[in-house]
Amino acid sequence: MRKKSSTAISVICTITLILVGLMEIRCGSSNDVKSFMLPNQWKFQTGDSKDFSKIEFDDAAWKEIKIDTFWEKQGYENYDGIAWYRAHVVIPSSLKENNTAVQALHLSLGPIDDGDETYLNGEKVGGMWGWSTNRSYIVPFKLIRWDEENIIAIRVDDTTLNGGIYGRSPSLKDAMLSDVLKIKTNHKPVDFTSANKSFNDTVIFNFKVPVEKMEGSLQIKVYSPQSKIIAFEKNIDVTVGSGSDSTYISSVEIKELGTYRVDYSFVCKSVSDTIKYSTVLAYAPLPHTNEHTENPIVKLAIPDEAMPFDLQNISFGGYLDDRLQANLVQRLLKIDEKGILECYYNRPGKQTWVGEYPGKYLHAASRVWRSTKNEQLKTQMDRIVDILIASQNEDGYLGTYLPENYWTDWDVWAHKYNMLGLLSYYAVTGYKPALESSIKMGDLLCRTFGENKGQRNIVESSGHVGMASTSVLEPMTYLYRYTSDKKYLDFCNYIISAYDSKNGPQIVTTLSTIGKVDKTANAKAYEMTSNLTGIVKLYQLTGDKTLLKAAENAWNDVATNKLYITGTASEEERYRADFYLPAGNEVNMGEGCVTTTWLQFSQALYYLTGESKYINEIEKSVYNHLFAAENPNDGCVSYYTALQGKKPYRCTIDAHCCLASIPRGIAAIPELAFAKNAKSGFDINLYSTGKLVDKIITKDGKEVNVTCSIESTFPQEGKATITLNPEAISEFELSLRVPEWSRNFKAVVNGKTIAGVSGQYINLSQVWDKKSVIKVSYDMPTQILDGGKSYPGYIALKYGTQVLAVDQSLNPEITDFDKLSMGNPMLKSVPASSLPKGWFGNQLFSAHAFYNGKAVNLKLVPYAEASQTGGDIRVWIKKE
Repeated sequence: MRKKSSTAISVICTITLILVGLMEIRCGSSNDVKSFMLPNQWKFQTGDSKDFSKIEFDDAAWKEIKIDTFWEKQGYENYDGIAWYRAHVVIPSSLKENNTAVQALHLSLGPIDDGDETYLNGEKVGGMWGWSTNRSYIVPFKLIRWDEENIIAIRVDDTTLNGGIYGRSPSLKDAMLSDVLKIKTNHKPVDFTSANKSFNDTVIFNFKVPVEKMEGSLQIKVYSPQSKIIAFEKNIDVTVGSGSDSTYISSVEIKELGTYRVDYSFVCKSVSDTIKYSTVLAYAPLPHTNEHTENPIVKLAIPDEAMPFDLQNISFGGYLDDRLQANLVQRLLKIDEKGILECYYNRPGKQTWVGEYPGKYLHAASRVWRSTKNEQLKTQMDRIVDILIASQNEDGYLGTYLPENYWTDWDVWAHKYNMLGLLSYYAVTGYKPALESSIKMGDLLCRTFGENKGQRNIVESSGHVGMASTSVLEPMTYLYRYTSDKKYLDFCNYIISAYDSKNGPQIVTTLSTIGKVDKTANAKAYEMTSNLTGIVKLYQLTGDKTLLKAAENAWNDVATNKLYITGTASEEERYRADFYLPAGNEVNMGEGCVTTTWLQFSQALYYLTGESKYINEIEKSVYNHLFAAENPNDGCVSYYTALQGKKPYRCTIDAHCCLASIPRGIAAIPELAFAKNAKSGFDINLYSTGKLVDKIITKDGKEVNVTCSIESTFPQEGKATITLNPEAISEFELSLRVPEWSRNFKAVVNGKTIAGVSGQYINLSQVWDKKSVIKVSYDMPTQILDGGKSYPGYIALKYGTQVLAVDQSLNPEITDFDKLSMGNPMLKSVPASSLPKGWFGNQLFSAHAFYNGKAVNLKLVPYAEASQTGGDIRVWIKKE
């Protein structure tokens, strides 16, 4: 019963025990775990047949292969596809004598590249997809032929690069309690802000093998992680299984509002381990007050030549503003909060990499909130931050795995994004708990990984030759800058040395010598480029020119040899050979995470050098592939955004990392449109309608408030009127970027015309009066692009910075793109009134073409807007 007290808070915890099963398990004494090693030499055959799994199949003619390394290293260098492994194993009956409680064995196979289906004596016992995920399956006793020959058959599907079973000696051993049972809740943390709050929590017992009845003890502990106060603790005897559903209800008094976790421990004495589970019962957010920006306290040894303005001092209009608003309203404000957080308060996550979502969201939302001051976004951000921090373990762990799987696959990766997101939030709000949470994560990583005795090698904790885990380099540089704690800088240097450890990716070594990203590690584009951004940031802290050389070589290789005309890279998520750029949906080209990370890498090098070549590539990516990957009408995002075919937009986070990456790329645009020069003045990089009101440095080293307004219809026309209004007559440098694709760029200042050089800056260094006006004009030519190595005999059209596409929904007469061709078309602008109702965008073009041998008037739209209504599209068109 609840006590009536003005100082006490009564909390009702409802714990429902839900179970599944058919087999009885009784508690008793347990013995040591027994194991049986499987052979390292197996039978092997490429190709596929359902008969290969059967026990009676004759595999005498098959070749033999080892399972501790990829099949490419054993005579199958060029094979990608399906292959089968078979092992003939006599399983001793002694294995079942120690395991009467669970009546199943644990089959451990290690990692398999890429997917598997595993069979015992023709019966499937498991299967999954993931090139670096350890396979562990439960084998019920009833499938085993004791003391006789058994057949373990594994069907492996390899899509690209290395393939097969590799890396670990397989075994059969006693199944532990955690192998056959897991407990979890469906609870969502409640905002604990008022008295007499009721919390209902359902504990679910899920059995991986059928169990009719299991008797054991369930311990429940409710406590405050901050005060260490235990609010409620009790042990209860429970019987779970399909025949004994039960509900336990308890009342507990908590005297203080706060954040509370609940720990569950289930013990059955007949099995050798204890199942533990922890979740956030309730959270009480600290006041988000006195908000302000926080700047790093460690200065860069190699300072930036260009720097972002305070985002709250920048605003936009026109097309760019429409896109930024769509990213806010249609994507960020529609985030599935439970979907991105449940993996933390109800561990483990549904996917091994799902922990990246909250950090990615916060990385984007923090900057968008600073720019827009949108109150709804801020409330949502605060709530996500509070729940995320409440989910952090006392030792600093903030991943989505259970303890037995810590530091495998994508665990460090999740910590990377949580640090990046929380530090981004801290930078724009000054919220100290976000910094403190990041420090706890950083300390945990420093304790866990390193070269001292008892520490792990970070490259061995993830796939992709360790590049997923080593990409934590970037946020670790930020953590050092915000704290000045040298151990974080030491950890960054440890990562660089770990690159060259056994089985390491050798990123710096390879790129500073060979300089080819497709020859570095396994060429995985997203993870490698994430590392490269961190390498640039570390160079600025240390001045190690080898780091800069590696980064610049990589950037030049991608920009020159690996980029699609829309400013993205990767096919099947990897960097490929020079100019190999297939563009259909079937090849999984242009991963959204690669587009965003390429932009971030280019941004880091632009800030470092101030060179326009980086902005040229950023503009190409932004106005083409970045915008193409997010549907502005509903905020859905395409994982891979093809140039040939429908854009496969999806709105849910299931198996969709790019849904969280693309908003981060769009959120970075205000940081790039304008940039402060380190010595004097500022750059104008994007000629969209916009306004800047901020301080700049004058030639004599003083700060002056300047308002810069741009009126423009870009990207439709090449005209802009720039009005400068310093608070006082001042001398400083205004740098105008001349787009690489533009022609006849002119800037008229005080009646004087200055011609620009494509791809460079016009540096206007002079005394500026109040309301100084600069008239900018440039031609936006139609470019005919050659299909190159991947599309010989095809062409694409580009207007200004925008690649164009044929959208079948706007050209209903085109039903077979193979019958469409064009010569050297003259592009014409068509009134936007011809576009369908509700169409996002107002650019429409026409060009003469041929369809099935007859002349047609083809309609084209910017690739970034094509397929928004589900139309099949083409960028590459057959040349007449």
